[in-house]
Amino acid sequence: MSPEISQLRAQLTRLARRLRQEARNDPASWARMLVISAIDRLGDAATPSAIARAEDMRSSQVAALLRDLAASGLVLRRPHGIDRRMTRLALTAAGHAILGESRHRRDAWLADAMAAHLTEEERGRLLQAGLLLDRLVAPTVP
Repeated sequence: MSPEISQLRAQLTRLARRLRQEARNDPASWARMLVISAIDRLGDAATPSAIARAEDMRSSQVAALLRDLAASGLVLRRPHGIDRRMTRLALTAAGHAILGESRHRRDAWLADAMAAHLTEEERGRLLQAGLLLDRLVAPTVP
C-alpha cells in the first residue's frame, strides 16, 4: 500500500473518533447510539438480526441493548406482520429526539471546525470529497 492510503485511513479514523467524542456519549451509550441509528437507517427492515448484521455486533449484545433501549422508552418492539416469530423495531419520539441531538452536536462541531480551519474553496472541496466517500461505501451490486 502507498503511504498516502495509510495516511488517508488514519485521517478518517481520527475524524470518526473526534465525531464520536463530540457526540458526548460514553462508550456504553455509544453502542446504544449505534443501535438507535441502525433502527433509524433500516426503517421498516429494522429487526434484531438486521441490526446485528449492519453493525457487526453479536446478536446477544444487540438483544441486551434493545432490552435497555425499550426499558428506557427509546425503542418500540412490535410483531412482524407476516412472521410472528420476528420482531420489528421502531424509535419512539424520545428515541428520535436523542438521535437528533447527537447528530446535531456532531454536525455543529464539524461545521464550526470547517469554518475555523478551511477556506470557502476548501470547504467546497471537502463536501465534494464526501460524495466520493459515499461511492466507496456504497453496496456493490454483483
